[in-house]
Amino acid sequence: MDDVIETRVLVQIGMSESTVYRRCRANGPWQLLAPATVLLSNGIPTRRQLLRAALLHAGPGAVITGLDAARALGLRRGELPAHVHVLIPEPRQVRSVRNIVVERTERPPTPPLVRAGLPVAPIERCVLDAVRRLRDESDIAAILTEPVQRRMVLKETLEDELERGCRKGSATPRKVLRGIRSGVRSAAEFDVREWWLSRPELDAVLFNVALFDEHGTHLGIADIYDEEIGLVVPVDSVEQHFATPDQVALTERQHRSYRSAGLHVLGIRPGRVRTDPDGLLQDVLDAQRIAAALPPARVTWRPDVAARV
Repeated sequence: MDDVIETRVLVQIGMSESTVYRRCRANGPWQLLAPATVLLSNGIPTRRQLLRAALLHAGPGAVITGLDAARALGLRRGELPAHVHVLIPEPRQVRSVRNIVVERTERPPTPPLVRAGLPVAPIERCVLDAVRRLRDESDIAAILTEPVQRRMVLKETLEDELERGCRKGSATPRKVLRGIRSGVRSAAEFDVREWWLSRPELDAVLFNVALFDEHGTHLGIADIYDEEIGLVVPVDSVEQHFATPDQVALTERQHRSYRSAGLHVLGIRPGRVRTDPDGLLQDVLDAQRIAAALPPARVTWRPDVAARV
């Protein structure tokens, strides 16, 4: 299937093994994607062909996991690695080769999900298998927040899967999941939250709270809210707030809504956490001084996903 076939199958239909491997030599019409696993062309294999080769190499019971499984299930965030990642039941022994990572597990997804004819691990398993191999907190947050934000999985399900799975590589995902539990919904929000918490100069705040004016009208979900002084700090990422004219208009309306209730608003770009942290700190401190000098805002908040720090 997908022009990927095992050597033994070619032998069964009458081709000699020596002929198969001769065709897989340099400049030959075929190529080996894994031991005894042949691509019936000499061009660059597609991602699907690599996945098919990985399943054939890993053998019965193999299931695709990691970002390839996440893509099959409709998730978009995260850069696909050079390798593909498959799971096999613990008793079996198959080595990883080239761009194929074979991981033995005592908890194989049973039964696996099937997407486009390929067996894949469920969302909570595949995203956590992916992030355990990453180190960058922002990359991990991007992958773990997406299915929660899109209501494809509960954060509690991710936490349970993390506890049941391999401990290796779990420290940073665990930290990110604590942020998700506090209301973080994107990598940008996670980066800003971690930056804020690392700055002793900044006030204690609430993250991701619903704000309401004195008449009970919903104003919006504040990414960061300093209740004591009436300061709202929206995390205005390009992806979510400035990618289209409609997003720009919506962001402007959101800021006006906060200001109409007497709140002071400081919209920040999350990239400044890395490129201009000192300048960002000064902007926040200046905004805190301005907000503290303004008349108190008649605003209430709902603690649905709030976390006081």
